[in-house]
Amino acid sequence: MTAPADTFPDVNRPGVGVVLVAPRYVGSADAQRAEVERVMAPYRGPSLPDGFLSVSAFVSTDDENVLTYAQWTSDDAYRAFVSGGGHGEPDEEMAEPVRYRLYRGNVLEPGSVPGLLVAPVFDVDGRDRQRRSADALVDGPLGKPFPGLISSHFHLSVDGTRVLNWAEWVDEEAHVRFGQSSLPHECLAAITMPGVRGIGGKRYVLAGSIVA
Repeated sequence: MTAPADTFPDVNRPGVGVVLVAPRYVGSADAQRAEVERVMAPYRGPSLPDGFLSVSAFVSTDDENVLTYAQWTSDDAYRAFVSGGGHGEPDEEMAEPVRYRLYRGNVLEPGSVPGLLVAPVFDVDGRDRQRRSADALVDGPLGKPFPGLISSHFHLSVDGTRVLNWAEWVDEEAHVRFGQSSLPHECLAAITMPGVRGIGGKRYVLAGSIVA
């Protein structure tokens, strides 16, 4: 079935074996709309693929990027779908999605409805640095309530090279206020350690989602 367009993915959904995250630069609002349609189209048929749980597409507020977040029961199920032509003709210029698994996080405003996603990524040197950097934020500055920050859920890439902070906000204004506070500096200090490099993240709003 197709979920309402204001429904963020349930990051704690049972049965998720792998999360596939694909950030793509597209360059314009028109290109964003076309990319969202391309991403969602394979899941709008009469039946959903075996092992598929959900897909959500987000567009950046600067009209430049599209971010997709897909939950599957396993990577094998996703690969079988792709190899069977589920995504149509392969595009050699399109990067593979990054495989993640949910690690841990905080829910700071239970009951609030998210209207904005911010998804910063860290490049790290191995699994120990993945856990240390995520723990430093969850148990440190991002463990403190901040008005409008609903939750932060940290995902670790299965190859040990990335950490994704899936941060849900009430709205863009709340995130702007966060940026004007001392917390960004505290977050940077918390992950200033050898083998951890911040890549950054944009603001996104949900464009659509499909849920099995």
